[in-house]
Amino acid sequence: MSDPRVRLLFEPESVAVVGASSDPAKASGLPLRNIINSKFTGKIYPVNPRASEIGGLQCYPSVSELPEAPDVAILMVDAKLSPQVLEECGKKGVKAAIIGSAGFSESGAEGAERQAQLCDIAKQYDIRVCGPNCHGTFNVLKGIPCGYDHAFALPLTPGPVAIVSHSGALLGVLGHRAVQANQGLSYLVSNGNEMDLDLCDFTEFFLEDASTKVVAVLMEGLKNGPRFLTLAERAHELGKKIVVLKVGKSERGALTTLAHTARMAGVGEVYEAAFRQYGVISTDTVETFLGAAQMAAHQPVPRGGRILVMTSSGAGASLMADKATEYGLDLADISEQAQARIPQRRTAILTNPFDTAGASRSPGFLSSVCEAFAADAANDCLLMYLGPLAVRHEYARNFAAASVKFAKPAVTINCLSEPDVRDIFQAQHIPVFDGATDACFKMLRAYIDYGQFVAGRNKPQRAERVNKQAPANVEAIVKAHQGASMLPHSATVELLAAYGFACAEFKLASNSEEAVTAATKIGYPVIMKGIVPDIAHRSDAGLVSGKISNDAELREEFAALESKTRAHSRATVEFSVERFIPHDFEVILGVKYDETFGPVILCGLGGIFTEVLKDYALRLAPLRMNDAEEMLSSLKAFAALKKSPKGTAHIDSIVDGIVRLAELAVDLRGKINAVDINPIGLTLGSRVTTVMDAKIHL
Repeated sequence: MSDPRVRLLFEPESVAVVGASSDPAKASGLPLRNIINSKFTGKIYPVNPRASEIGGLQCYPSVSELPEAPDVAILMVDAKLSPQVLEECGKKGVKAAIIGSAGFSESGAEGAERQAQLCDIAKQYDIRVCGPNCHGTFNVLKGIPCGYDHAFALPLTPGPVAIVSHSGALLGVLGHRAVQANQGLSYLVSNGNEMDLDLCDFTEFFLEDASTKVVAVLMEGLKNGPRFLTLAERAHELGKKIVVLKVGKSERGALTTLAHTARMAGVGEVYEAAFRQYGVISTDTVETFLGAAQMAAHQPVPRGGRILVMTSSGAGASLMADKATEYGLDLADISEQAQARIPQRRTAILTNPFDTAGASRSPGFLSSVCEAFAADAANDCLLMYLGPLAVRHEYARNFAAASVKFAKPAVTINCLSEPDVRDIFQAQHIPVFDGATDACFKMLRAYIDYGQFVAGRNKPQRAERVNKQAPANVEAIVKAHQGASMLPHSATVELLAAYGFACAEFKLASNSEEAVTAATKIGYPVIMKGIVPDIAHRSDAGLVSGKISNDAELREEFAALESKTRAHSRATVEFSVERFIPHDFEVILGVKYDETFGPVILCGLGGIFTEVLKDYALRLAPLRMNDAEEMLSSLKAFAALKKSPKGTAHIDSIVDGIVRLAELAVDLRGKINAVDINPIGLTLGSRVTTVMDAKIHL
């Protein structure tokens, strides 16, 4: 349950504006102006020692001299005065505060120290704080603004979407766009530095609110990733949806180590993997963010990814077909039943995308065709690409009415400048993109992916491991090598074996004669590797031989490898002689530990697929069986794994390996830094998978 003091921030009965100004042009004048002009019926207390009244209201010199403790105090004072004022609020008995002032952790070391002081005061007096450096809260349903955001003065329509945002400026942009889109909102909050209350606290409150169907989150980052994902699970249980616009996903913020996995799995990619895995609708622009929230609030979830496109342009039809292909959406067939419902079908070209051609002026044609397509079970979603057309208003009205009548998800790309055409779609809560083709298709892709997530939630799950403890020997293996950057090869093989991974047979050698003896015992063909501490990528360093078939080849390869190995290390070096594993494919598995979400699992096909073509998938541990299956099937190269008539055998083995690696990642969290199993060799039609190389970073 959410903290009841969060509700106070949206439903106060009394509000104090500390540092209130009579000048509405100043930020400190806006909270008072907004709340005076609102529907708020409670008590309003301006606080300013230099004024006796503001806006017709008695003004008080300090918080301590207020006639009562207000439910909410809005602090609009200089940052340096904020600790003193917050302590006054605490002594007065204030339980919720909004600190709008800037000059805290966002401004450097001095500001961070000041914010820490604020935090201590808030804890001492048990005050829940929104901010600092925030624009405040707005209860749109009841018309109560507590802050100075530009959106709080807009004619917002009450509705089912709540928006929580780190940013204040972008919240104002979203408010303006919501007015334009006729999108109804329940609550708005700009949370700034989230010294105390964070995005999760507000998301939890909005999920519990009966009037809110969709929580739209504009985030820079998460203080508590696991809690947010728990709330995502709760949203599904409540039949609600979470839409996210994550900003700051560039690789500049990625955690990098020697591990391939950590190098490839950047911050933004891990967030996207988390959203996908937990059914959060992820967007990347303001247009897709608001469009997805509108669609999620008012339209049914698509059953699949088959779209039916209606246009008024032949070239527009071709453009839509190209974009559907680009975003992986299927153009639906038109069923015979739908075709039979369309009059003049001999003159209309019944293809998808559908161009009205010359039949659009025929009486009843537009109504019939829109209803035929909306009722057609052969498609899952309707898209209209509307350009200049004599009967454009009629076309728009029929499209909108049919999508509502038959409960078919619908979206529009409107290439016209006429606001009355836009209004036709928005009256039925159909998202409208003003020629923003890519934004529209990105939103459709995200909403269709959400529908596929919902459909997959009921798939059979892998039974949980009976023994919740890590295998008995693994902690001892890691502990024995404390201080090293990586586990030695022998220890790596032993640890992986504890989780069911079969590694290539190997023997260590320190000279060519020992290497020959090892190869004879293993059996040719073999390969050799130079083992140098702290070198993670032996292939890149030239420390891995090719296939060796006899003693003569081995001695020759050993001499070359020894020279390269000793160039990297003056210490005693070893060589691993390993069985050569013939295989059809290579799979890379890996683990990294993300600061926000914890253990992250990577899966990709080896060779050029993973690093050159960037064909890999990420998920968070622990993993369910269907998570691992979806992870593998999302790879572009997945079709190559299914070439064999017996393809499911090795696919099942990889899925099982992914889940076992996730168990390892959870068990050894805090004890290891990353894992690279690169590669695993597999043969078509066989369940056998063999780890050909692996590193475990400590």
